[in-house]
Formats: sequence, C-alpha cells, structure tokens
Amino acid sequence: MDEHLFLFGQRVLTPSGEGEVVDTIGDKIVVKLDSGSTETFPSDDVQDNNNAG
Repeated sequence: MDEHLFLFGQRVLTPSGEGEVVDTIGDKIVVKLDSGSTETFPSDDVQDNNNAG
C-alpha cells in the first residue's frame, strides 16, 4: 500500500524527530515537532508513529 494519508493531529516520525501533523499541502506534510519548531516534509519522509512498542 503506497498511500500516504496523514490527518491533523496525527503523531508522526520525521527526519527531524517526532511531531504532530498540523497541515497537509498536496504531497507535503506540515509537522509541529516536539522541539517546538514547525517544518514541512515530503510525504515520503513522514511515517505514522502508531507502531512503536
């Protein structure tokens, strides 16, 4: 399954660390990182964070 569907508030992993989705723009995902900064990533660089454990 090659679908990238990210929802507002969803916890995700990015190359810059963990964070929460605040917006999606086409295939770009805007993430508020736990460090407090907000960054935009291609959807291919963002992973769902629900498989920890």
